Amino acid sequence: MMEKRMDRLQQNSLLLLSGWLKLQLMLAVLNLFVFPIISHSQKTTNSPYFLSFSGQYGKFQVHTKSLSPFNGTHPKGAELELSRLFYTPEIHSQCGCYAKLGLGLNYVDFNHSELGQGLTAVFYVEPFFKAKGKFRFSLKGGTGVAWLSNPYDENTNPENLTYSSNLSFPLFIGFSSYYFFNRFWAIKNTIAFQHLSNGGIKQPNLGINYPTISLGLEYALQPYRIPSVPIPQPFTKENQTTLELGFTLKEDTTNTNNRLLISLRPNRSHQLSRINAITYGLLLEYEQQDADAESDKFRAGILFGNEFLMGEFRFGQQIGAYLYKGYSAPNLIFQNYYINYRLSKHLLIGTHLKVHGRKAEYININAGYLF
Repeated sequence: MMEKRMDRLQQNSLLLLSGWLKLQLMLAVLNLFVFPIISHSQKTTNSPYFLSFSGQYGKFQVHTKSLSPFNGTHPKGAELELSRLFYTPEIHSQCGCYAKLGLGLNYVDFNHSELGQGLTAVFYVEPFFKAKGKFRFSLKGGTGVAWLSNPYDENTNPENLTYSSNLSFPLFIGFSSYYFFNRFWAIKNTIAFQHLSNGGIKQPNLGINYPTISLGLEYALQPYRIPSVPIPQPFTKENQTTLELGFTLKEDTTNTNNRLLISLRPNRSHQLSRINAITYGLLLEYEQQDADAESDKFRAGILFGNEFLMGEFRFGQQIGAYLYKGYSAPNLIFQNYYINYRLSKHLLIGTHLKVHGRKAEYININAGYLF
């Protein structure tokens, strides 16, 4: 009884923290996207808003034999996006390019009765390699939340080992190209790799991986001017040390309880250019265990990787190796992907996805301090 109360308390605490972060994000989104459109819709600007609609087609990736029943499945869907492109010297000086921030709403039919359908809401960042002229090109990546319609059920849907809760978390990265046939209208094409999983909150959770191609139209909601590309100014390389504390709930192997998992990540980054840095650090983990559990509660590993720098955002990709495995881990090597946002000179928030091979272990919420 006491353990169940503690589980509920932990879940409620994480829900409160998650709710506070979502409120802060919602206020930031309103301030960034909605209020300026209402007040400046007819003014010529160097930070225009765009609205786009695209159709999407993909291919389900069978990354383990357990998912072989879904071989040959082709997800299809549609997405609506609202974005803001910043043609500002401040953005260009930070990353050597112009960049978009955007929100996307996506519907996908996985085209298989056991997999069902999904609705995702994502926030993304899109730096442009070429941001003027008829042809424009960009890199695009983001994350968000998803609702999936047909989770695993032992009795009614036993073959769907990809997700077992309606709530999941999407991650994607892709490449976009645009053809502007006038000042306001463009044909848009995106090739992307999509990942969906619940971060280990509930098992089974093998995840859904599928590359996609999309084609659609984009429209500029405001008149805008494209400035000349500024001459790059000398910049000081920024090296920083961070200490991040992360929390998540992870279902145990019996699929009956959510266990608290706490992670501590000391990390060091060395900037190589305006847009990237190399990173190295440690990962220390504590996972709640039963009192009679034979395995240790702790794990420790080393990490090495790369960060893409986009103003206050950092997108990281790291490969890690366990120094001490402790409780069960499927293999010695793992990957860590993250998005961090710097709130102030010394504070940051973010989210991390930890993966073994092609299988996600967990997604957590992080808060950190910059030294």
